[in-house]
Amino acid sequence: MEYTQTNKVPSNVHEIPTQSEDTYQNMRAAMDEYVASATDMAREACAYADRHVQQNPWTAVGVGFGAGMIFGALVAMVSRGK
Repeated sequence: MEYTQTNKVPSNVHEIPTQSEDTYQNMRAAMDEYVASATDMAREACAYADRHVQQNPWTAVGVGFGAGMIFGALVAMVSRGK
């Protein structure tokens, strides 16, 4: 496995905290970018769902009813089994 890290091995103990902080900052920046991307995707999904519910409200009611019936049946089967 080839490592892509270009930093050299610390020559003394005083360089280790600096490298740790740099690694932390890089990791933090990557996580912030991931969270921003995930937030954008979630907003787009919510907007998509909202548009479709606004266009077809009775279909949304039917889907919600069906999902509730299935969930209720599953809960009833599990509770009878115990």
